[in-house]
Amino acid sequence: MSVLNILATSHGTDSSEGRQAIALVRAELQKLLHERSTSDGREYKVHEAYVDVQTPSVDEAAQALPDGEPCAIVPVLLSTGFHTQVDLRRAARTSGVKDIHIAASLGPDARLAHLQRTRLEEVGWHEKIATGSAAPPIVQGAAGSSRQDGRADMQRAADLLAEVLHTPTRNAFIAAIEPTIIDIARQEQPRFASPYLLADGFFAKKMRRDIEAVSASTIVAAPLVSSHDIASARIIAQCALSRLDEALVAATE
Repeated sequence: MSVLNILATSHGTDSSEGRQAIALVRAELQKLLHERSTSDGREYKVHEAYVDVQTPSVDEAAQALPDGEPCAIVPVLLSTGFHTQVDLRRAARTSGVKDIHIAASLGPDARLAHLQRTRLEEVGWHEKIATGSAAPPIVQGAAGSSRQDGRADMQRAADLLAEVLHTPTRNAFIAAIEPTIIDIARQEQPRFASPYLLADGFFAKKMRRDIEAVSASTIVAAPLVSSHDIASARIIAQCALSRLDEALVAATE
């Protein structure tokens, strides 16, 4: 039986809730791959790895893999950015693994937008609220990126959310990148805000804090994955599996 090692690489967080949520995503990805292995006869091994905060780092995890076994680095990251374009490529280059591939980021993906909608509905949003020319847009809070392609991914995610909600959205960044979430929340005074974040952690807390400071009535939905919600973790795992498949197909072309 052939083996494929999967480095499921997330950002890393100090939040215990965030760590549990990402662990649930990895577990769901392993389940999906186990289901596949019964038909394709391949063994898939999912390993945890991180680009910051937690260990093992993606470099350490890649270097620990057997040289004779192929590997795919699968970002458990929502958007293109420094981590996907620099950190993961460096890890692949220095790993010593000859057959190694890097998948694309999870998003933009309509499945993520539908999950954002679910989180908004959980806190009281529905389409009737959004009707009328005076209704403020939904504000999406994304972490932000130093790279233009990363910021474009986040804007595309906001566009997908608008399509799913049938209502206008505005994208804003939680990091110190314009337009910032605090500026957009102050300007729009939205009724609802949607984190474009995988799980609880630094950025989720900062988003809630920044919005509360300038628009106390705004209701902020939860991030995409909860540690108690297997269904949300499976959606993320399905996106990761799609990106893995795309990378493996591209490697054969």
